[in-house]
Amino acid sequence: MTMIRDGRRPEEAHPGHVGGEGACPDPACAGQPGRRRKPGRPRSEAAERAILDAVLGLLGEGVSYGALSMEQVAARAGVGKATVYRRWPNKESLVVDAVSLLWQECPAPDLSDGRSTADRIVEYLDNMIDIMRTDRAGLVFTSVMAASVMHPELVKRYHEVAIEPRRELLRAILRHGVAAGELRADIDVELTLRMLSSPIVLTMKTEHPAEPLGPEFPRALVDALMRGIAAR
Repeated sequence: MTMIRDGRRPEEAHPGHVGGEGACPDPACAGQPGRRRKPGRPRSEAAERAILDAVLGLLGEGVSYGALSMEQVAARAGVGKATVYRRWPNKESLVVDAVSLLWQECPAPDLSDGRSTADRIVEYLDNMIDIMRTDRAGLVFTSVMAASVMHPELVKRYHEVAIEPRRELLRAILRHGVAAGELRADIDVELTLRMLSSPIVLTMKTEHPAEPLGPEFPRALVDALMRGIAAR
């Protein structure tokens, strides 16, 4: 058994010392073989999730983007400020990563299940409403949109990371409907997408609390639009 000067094994002299090539940084292990440790600290998924949840929690409580600070986030997440900055160089990148989590709950459509295009669109809109109806998602969306004038790059990144991937799911449904012969071949996919999603967003943001958006709204919206975009 290899021992060093004080009678300890190399791994006892330095916790990071392991067998292999290279030298252990502990002076007590001078001359002993060891593997160099990679610079930096290992990433912690738990810490990252705690930080992202902290951002969503603060924005969801009404803290504006302008008032949000990295110090607040670190305190809420129970980590040091340096831990936050090691993972995100600025507040914008941190907020974009956090809000993108909200829309990952919108599942991709199954285009091989034999259902009609209309039914798939209704399911997509139902999922969209469910996400926006949660207090946190609604307040976070409002907070980010309110920052559009002073922080246009934030909103641009928000659209790229959080909005566009979700819209692409609806585009896939519409294109599949055209290919299946259920929708007109000449429909404008982008215009149709906006005609479907905009009424949901507008109604959700302006509805009266006593008269919430009813479950029949998505079906009525799709049925009305299908009269114009359905194949003849």
